[in-house]
Amino acid sequence: MLMMIDSPYYCVVDLVLTEGQPSVGIEIVDKNNQRELFLQGDAAERFREEVRYLAAQEPDVDDIEAFIERYKPWMQTPVTLH
Repeated sequence: MLMMIDSPYYCVVDLVLTEGQPSVGIEIVDKNNQRELFLQGDAAERFREEVRYLAAQEPDVDDIEAFIERYKPWMQTPVTLH
């Protein structure tokens, strides 16, 4: 498990079960609304690329929050075990 982003409002984890193995996917959790989104395959890879690009821009907290909020409409699954 690789923590990509952990803010007061969101948590983003890349689910790598064993080092050196492919990722299962990416979980994005909206802490306040207790909703989550799980990305796999091409969607997960696109998200990773966007995170790498964002990191290269040396973002502040507001930039990170704005980036994740673009995914908020798809965060519909209730968080039950976190």
